[in-house]
Amino acid sequence: MKTSKTGFTLIELLVVISIIAILAALLLPALSSAKAKAQRAKCQSNERQLQLALQMYVDELGNRIPARTDLSWVTELRPHYANPSLLVCPVDGGTNRGYVMNGFLDYFVVNMFSGDLNQFIAAYKGDGFPSLPEASVVLPSDTITFGEQRHGSKKDAYMDLWPSQHGSDLVEDVDHAKHRSGSSGRSGGSNHAFMDGSVRFLKYGTAVNPNNLWAVTDEFRNVPVSAP
Repeated sequence: MKTSKTGFTLIELLVVISIIAILAALLLPALSSAKAKAQRAKCQSNERQLQLALQMYVDELGNRIPARTDLSWVTELRPHYANPSLLVCPVDGGTNRGYVMNGFLDYFVVNMFSGDLNQFIAAYKGDGFPSLPEASVVLPSDTITFGEQRHGSKKDAYMDLWPSQHGSDLVEDVDHAKHRSGSSGRSGGSNHAFMDGSVRFLKYGTAVNPNNLWAVTDEFRNVPVSAP
């Protein structure tokens, strides 16, 4: 008695391969979207913990924000954030710091030097500035403390708002679309921590326009900046 042999024909095999390819093409965007959401959530968690570390520091210092000196916030806040990996944004990869803190320079320009830029710059290049009273931040729910840093920037630890005639680190260092929703560099947005303890995702450019949320003074807050 003859036994028949069963198996795939070439056509059947090609059909199966085609189906697998179609399913993979359908699943990849969903997997990519899920990964992007997970990275965004991780960044939000990192900033929330950095903001908590800042608040603990402020409470210990008598309601004063760390001084803007050569000793950066990364070192000043270190006792209050548990793991240095919090400084790394998963979107960037590697081990470089992915977050920048508000330097609150506009407060010192307006309140300490009465617009005298020569004195201001001398202090900036010298011993820096004293700690900032927390009460000086009159709009804590609309004042950014931490933002996401552009990958490949010069890696200054602070976002320093300079008077307009001197430019601003904002243009060079802050990433307004760290988490993109499309191929355009102006799509999506970035996470920002605020003085009131909240962490919010802001769409591209809305951190600086129509109001500059990095500023604590009306003189700077009411002058919108165009995101790069």
